[in-house]
Amino acid sequence: MRNLTSKSWLVATLLALAPACVGTAPPVGDDDTAAPDAGTAPDGGGTAGLVLSGMTMDYFTQLPVSTVALTTEGLQPQLSGASATDGTYQLPDVLPGSAFYVTASRSGYRTTRNDMVKVVDQPVESNLWLVTSADATRQYASLGLTPTTGTAVVFGLLLRNNGTPLEGVPLADITLVDGLDQPVGLGPYFFGDQGDIVSNAILDTSTAYATPAGSLPRARVGFLDVPPGTYTMKVNYTAGGGGGGGGGGGGGGGATIRTYEVPVSVIADGVALASTGGQDDDGLPPGTPTFAANVWPMLQTGANGGLACANCHTAGGAMPDLQFDLPAADTLALILARPGVVDVAAPDASLLLTKPLYEDPPNHPNATFATMLDPNYILIRSWIAGGALP
Repeated sequence: MRNLTSKSWLVATLLALAPACVGTAPPVGDDDTAAPDAGTAPDGGGTAGLVLSGMTMDYFTQLPVSTVALTTEGLQPQLSGASATDGTYQLPDVLPGSAFYVTASRSGYRTTRNDMVKVVDQPVESNLWLVTSADATRQYASLGLTPTTGTAVVFGLLLRNNGTPLEGVPLADITLVDGLDQPVGLGPYFFGDQGDIVSNAILDTSTAYATPAGSLPRARVGFLDVPPGTYTMKVNYTAGGGGGGGGGGGGGGGATIRTYEVPVSVIADGVALASTGGQDDDGLPPGTPTFAANVWPMLQTGANGGLACANCHTAGGAMPDLQFDLPAADTLALILARPGVVDVAAPDASLLLTKPLYEDPPNHPNATFATMLDPNYILIRSWIAGGALP
């Protein structure tokens, strides 16, 4: 069974995943060895200027919410701002090739950590959501429960790889687990046709409902009384019949069971929003990947069909000493000449992987890989483990 990372955004444009730039390499053995990345200072900044904008919206009514405080997680420096009286917001100076989270807070609402936002090399418009304290409490009441002080709720949007609702998944195939793969919190529970969580006796498979009226159909799942911490939401699904781009559609063989693994982080009395969907990790090319055919193209700017690393790693960018927009052979020579960027003996220690890997606090101005299950992480790692062939 293959594992997929989540691609995600609640009712927003699905965006391509973009590896972040690799920062200045420290002396041999410094990064990701003796001390954890989170304890080291972030390396040189990247090219700024992209804008994330949209509306701050109530999760249940889907109406604009004014004067919402916003802060990012996963960018260095952290960005902050607030929505206007009409609910519009802008967060400027987002680095190209960034994947990060935005937390929304306001009086009367639970602090809500939104799903991961992804920015390649163009401005992005996407709504941010938050949940009222009353609406969160109502999810307990619908089950005859009372919230436990200091715990959080997790609401997951179930999407296929092509962005359509992921329906027909039984409760047993959805879990929220800790680092030891043990279940946490209460649930799962599905959202019913009235837009609130319902008991398992009423709904035991994922089903999409258009609530509130006039909205797009959504299949959603919830967990209650989740202790503060970092977890993984796992969703098993059958590939095929709408799996969409990135390998979610069967491909002519028999049905395949795959698993979305979505990172979830919660704070006391907060809300975490997450979603499944996106490219899977079954798309590796046959044989051993090469730099010229598989890795170099993804390091280029978005304008050149790449994934935005070269927006910073260029002669006029923040990292002119490690240019990614040179010919493939020249780029590879620079990468291999810098200690630690590629470590064939210990692939997961390579800076080409560790710098774009999400951490909080970050060890790099921006990040892309939510987890090591990210398809782009897997492809680069496969290239390194195979000997970093040209």
